[in-house]
Amino acid sequence: MVAPGTSSSPPNSPRVVACVPAWNAEAFITASLDSLAAQTYPNLEILISDDASTDGTAAICARYAAEDGRFRLIRQERNLGWVGNTNALLRAAEGDYLLFAFHDDLLKPTYVARLVEALEANPDAILAFSDVELLLSDGRRKRRVYAALDGVDEPTERARRMLLQTDAWAMPIHGVFRARAAERIGGLKRHLAGEFSADWPWLLHMSILGAFVRLPVQLCRKVLRETNLIWTWSYNTPSFIGVSLSCAREIRQSDLSLAEEIPLYGVLLRRCLGRLWQSARVRLERHAAASGGRAR
Repeated sequence: MVAPGTSSSPPNSPRVVACVPAWNAEAFITASLDSLAAQTYPNLEILISDDASTDGTAAICARYAAEDGRFRLIRQERNLGWVGNTNALLRAAEGDYLLFAFHDDLLKPTYVARLVEALEANPDAILAFSDVELLLSDGRRKRRVYAALDGVDEPTERARRMLLQTDAWAMPIHGVFRARAAERIGGLKRHLAGEFSADWPWLLHMSILGAFVRLPVQLCRKVLRETNLIWTWSYNTPSFIGVSLSCAREIRQSDLSLAEEIPLYGVLLRRCLGRLWQSARVRLERHAAASGGRAR
């Protein structure tokens, strides 16, 4: 564990809160917390919410809170799930900038400082993020780059591109964002498919509120494990339609005019119809193959 920092914050240094939703992560959370403790940014609070873990996660986090004044631990009495626990952190965080520091992410020491600097230099920007290095279970590493929003100033065009879910669309969830934007959106939301890709509607609304700034360097490493939340989801057509309806809700609750909203609904509708047609075609092909087999 890194010893508590003793440097004082500059008078006008924005306050940043790293929100750490933690659950049953005793096997790997120490490395993640060490990477947060090593951050060079001076005015940083690390706020951890333990989601009623059944292992030693809470004890590990409590030790950091006892030894380093930048850490604060919230312990949930019952399991809230990923969305509930994340929203509990957003409600408890008091800062100018926030970030989601997931318990299996490893951040470079300058991660917070460089992303805050990017936002301070771009008053119209709402979120800053970097490229991400994926560490696969077999030891291979991949660079994930989401450049679809680079230089896009028009809110509806940012939203349209976010709705297309091009490769690595979720990378901005690892970024630093303005607290007022999170307050405006109201947190992540469950939908008809539960928690499936609940960060997509949230990022969509965030992209409507302001520009995204991408730093073309790898400041975050995402460790892919069999226990990662994404492996627990069902990637099927009903799940996609459920989260798409949640996207439509975020569009409706945004500050866009109806004339601006309608083309975005069209993008979602076309994507949902495409998924339905693809699913129907697969079922028809399977049925035809089964019928042919019985005929023989």
